[in-house]
Amino acid sequence: MVAAKLQFLMAIGVALSVVQAGPVDYNHGSKGSSFNNKDICTSPQCVLTASGIINDMDPTADPCQDFSKFTCGGFDEQHEIPSDGSSISHFDILNESNNRVLRYIVDASLGKSPKAAPGDVASQRNIKKLQDLFSSCMDEASILKAGRKPLVDEVQKIIQSFPATASPANKATLSKTLAQFTKLGFRLATFIYLDVDSDSDNPLANVLTVNEDGLGLGSPLGYEDAELVKLYRDTAAAMFQIVFGEEDKWIDAAKEVVDFEIQLAGIATPKVDLTDPIKSNNPRTVEQLAALAPSVDWSVLIQETLPTGVKNTRPLAVSSVGYLTKLDAILNKTPSRTLQHYFSWIVIQNLAHNLGKPYTQPLDAFGSISSGASANTMVERWKTCVSVANRNLGQVVGRYFVEQTFKGNSRKEVTSIIENVLASYGKTFLTLKWLDKITRDGAIKKLKAIVQLVGYSTDAPDVASSKALDEYYRDYIVASNDYFGNQFRYSVWLATTTFSTLSLPANKNSMSLVPSTVNAVYNPSSNSINVPAGILQLPFFNIDNPEYINYGSMGVVSGHEIGHAFDNSGRHYDSTGRVANWWTNSTSKAFDEKAQCFVNQYGNFTIKGPDGKDHNLDGQLTLGENLADNGGIKMAFRAWQSRAKSDPNGKKIKNFKLPGLDAYTPEQLFFIAYGRQWCNKMRPAALLNQMMADIHSPAKWRINGVAQNSLDFAKAFKCKTGAPMNPVKKCEVW
Repeated sequence: MVAAKLQFLMAIGVALSVVQAGPVDYNHGSKGSSFNNKDICTSPQCVLTASGIINDMDPTADPCQDFSKFTCGGFDEQHEIPSDGSSISHFDILNESNNRVLRYIVDASLGKSPKAAPGDVASQRNIKKLQDLFSSCMDEASILKAGRKPLVDEVQKIIQSFPATASPANKATLSKTLAQFTKLGFRLATFIYLDVDSDSDNPLANVLTVNEDGLGLGSPLGYEDAELVKLYRDTAAAMFQIVFGEEDKWIDAAKEVVDFEIQLAGIATPKVDLTDPIKSNNPRTVEQLAALAPSVDWSVLIQETLPTGVKNTRPLAVSSVGYLTKLDAILNKTPSRTLQHYFSWIVIQNLAHNLGKPYTQPLDAFGSISSGASANTMVERWKTCVSVANRNLGQVVGRYFVEQTFKGNSRKEVTSIIENVLASYGKTFLTLKWLDKITRDGAIKKLKAIVQLVGYSTDAPDVASSKALDEYYRDYIVASNDYFGNQFRYSVWLATTTFSTLSLPANKNSMSLVPSTVNAVYNPSSNSINVPAGILQLPFFNIDNPEYINYGSMGVVSGHEIGHAFDNSGRHYDSTGRVANWWTNSTSKAFDEKAQCFVNQYGNFTIKGPDGKDHNLDGQLTLGENLADNGGIKMAFRAWQSRAKSDPNGKKIKNFKLPGLDAYTPEQLFFIAYGRQWCNKMRPAALLNQMMADIHSPAKWRINGVAQNSLDFAKAFKCKTGAPMNPVKKCEVW
């Protein structure tokens, strides 16, 4: 592989030498530029893109045998997983790069933070709030001086409001405590928590949802690992001792807590059912909820949860009726003493990380060990504090991030890519014989109604407006010397903000992700795709790249998100975001039959766990993501191919060659661009955790699974029929 890499890099060196003699300048695609597809682009951007692809590849590998190794073999060889991390991928690398940009925004001590224009009071407040939050996080001396008291105070509030006895809890007391947790907005919630979402039957209205959580190990499967459970129990005991300062009694308390969570894991609804919009759409009135789970006073829970002036006037959306019935049986036999310990543990898990290091060591070690990392790893403090600033004030940070990284015509170019991929879906729908006219018309109607949110939010809040941002975060109070309080107040503010929307119409134009996020999502209830500025950078996108690269990366990302509108879950939502059956029975049956092919295919893929054994993927759990991957790449390829054929010489569309890669065709480089964006090196323990709980397939199979099903891939690389990447049997829906 080294020799092949050297040949590539020598080619790039030659290309760089040509720059001084007069390069082909494709930097900006300005009017009048000469786009010749036979030319090798030698601009700095082209060289950067080419070198990135070459460094990731293993050109000695056979793409028809293992496309993942071919595209990512070099990445695996050159990258080491950070000691404080569980994986290294282009998502991680880009996130680190974005964080360095964010650091200069939030850290005033570096001298490069944004300055408000004279008289711009809103910007002044926004910047001060942002920098006060960051500095409070960096002030480890004050955090250490505060000791454990801030956490102890919050735990004591729960203990005082929820007495411990040997009998089951009083329903009014239990309901008020559950409401107390909901109002705190903790990321790890209790076994019942309320939230707000758009109504499945009327997506323009918001509705209260009833959800299940409460598992400290995240997935029910985690409680089947005896070694992990013991580590978790020991961690809980150690944290109880740190908070309460007593010895032996907390070993028994920790055992009670974990045993209670094991019971919750035993009644947890399968994730595939929770993500099924039909099975998880169970509207219930307060009276009906009282009949399902009489251990909870639902009227009290709702009343105590909602902010003053906000009323609930609609049935609640219950994710799992069966879970509530089984939970009630558990609550009827659980001593309130156990619940008190459990609630205390929930507070500790959510808030302990805001204390000084001596008080967080057991939790930190548990997080590292359970992901396969070293127990003694230390994250640089500025990284933690940048993440905090981006979480709590992400839209304010995003305003300045966008100004620095998302310039020129990037937004217009990305929108154009999305439009072209949408058109590709529309053309394909017309050719599918299994899709009858009624269903096809519904699919095209939904396709045309998809809302595109690119770069940053322009509504609720408008990221470009300092006044809008100031108003949005007005009630979030930040103090420069109170890190714990800042974190706690953020959770409360977020919960209050969320529940205040119950009486407001759903907003389809508000991007759910902050601008610097390295991700993209589809929201079925608003029928919208969200592509923030954070992911619109190399290797996913650059406006100066040739189109076969941009379409192979960002085009596929767009196609993937659009594909979620028509996957096994998204297909149940209509063009307005309402859960409705717009499919005929025969077409629905044909879809399920075609989708089963993917369930079987991906269910036969394996990963190597920390025990050295092979573990099969869950093809049903990952079905939606696999459908989106396979459909997305097909549509993006067709969109790019159509454009390339319309301008074969490259007079208007950029499909020029890249230095060191001219031996590969544009079609091959399209697929290489797709594959390399998923290059990912992961610790076995983290990989096993992903397999148990994540709806996404591991990176290797996101690359190879797609290759195996793609006739376009097989044709591009001339793979013989029956080769590992070109099996005779292929799966296809769209």
